Amino acid sequence: MSISVAGGGDSSPTAPSGDGDSEFASANDTGPVNIITEDPTCAVWTPIASTLVAIEQRGWDKRNPTIPATAWTAEQRTQYEDVGRAMRDAADQTIQLAELTPNRVLRHFYEQFIAYARAYSSAIPDYTPDDNHLAGVVNSSSGAVTFACAAITYGSAQARQPLVAPPSISAGLPSTSDPARVQPFLSAVDPICADWYQLLTNFDSDPIVESWKQLDANISASEWSTDQRAVVDAVKPVMDAFANDIEKLGEASDNPAMRDFAAFATQYRRAYVKALPTYTAADSYLSRAAARATSTIYEACKAAEVN
Repeated sequence: MSISVAGGGDSSPTAPSGDGDSEFASANDTGPVNIITEDPTCAVWTPIASTLVAIEQRGWDKRNPTIPATAWTAEQRTQYEDVGRAMRDAADQTIQLAELTPNRVLRHFYEQFIAYARAYSSAIPDYTPDDNHLAGVVNSSSGAVTFACAAITYGSAQARQPLVAPPSISAGLPSTSDPARVQPFLSAVDPICADWYQLLTNFDSDPIVESWKQLDANISASEWSTDQRAVVDAVKPVMDAFANDIEKLGEASDNPAMRDFAAFATQYRRAYVKALPTYTAADSYLSRAAARATSTIYEACKAAEVN
């Protein structure tokens, strides 16, 4: 199960703390994660992600993930194998982006996209339903980057970043791994996973959130009906509380990538809430980026349960 709420309804990298040399452009990004207002890797990432999505949409996206490899038809096997190759190719192309991004959290997303894409590809010959969570991390981490980049492209990140207070989740230790050899960030279940499952389930099933998800994300605040505005007004405190809970759980983890993903989700969710009084369609990317970040942690926790 992948919980990815994407309904309707600067920190450019933080200031360098030193002059140390590194092959990674994000080496000096040591401050808390915040809204990203620019990143040179977005232009390169977009066609990588689009190509992978196009191949997934040749039938794999409509698969029944509960069917193991031993029961696949020839057509199903071809779909899985094609996606496995596409994920591995995309992972190889993403290595350089992990080195080039000046934003530490994007480096973490790129690295985990690489790690889980390879893990899923390797699992395909003997696929079991539990392996679907590996694909969940792939698509969630990919989506977090894609929507963060879209928020930059369409101006929402730049417009809303000044409205959001700095996060309280301190940065974890920066990644020092070689992106070409990076491993999944959760090899065992993190202590916060159980609470994470409950938090996302509660939010996703909240009737107020359900009503918000029915809104057309393309309708701007200036065009909302009285009923639509009432839905938005009701969901704002729910989302604020959700962001606060994400922040608390992130602070409780010792995993650097998990802390950054939680901080990213916190800030993008808060930015979306701050945007609502003057909402435009571009602001939906803030919510979607936040949802994909929380889903990345959810799916990684589930994948770690079967290791």
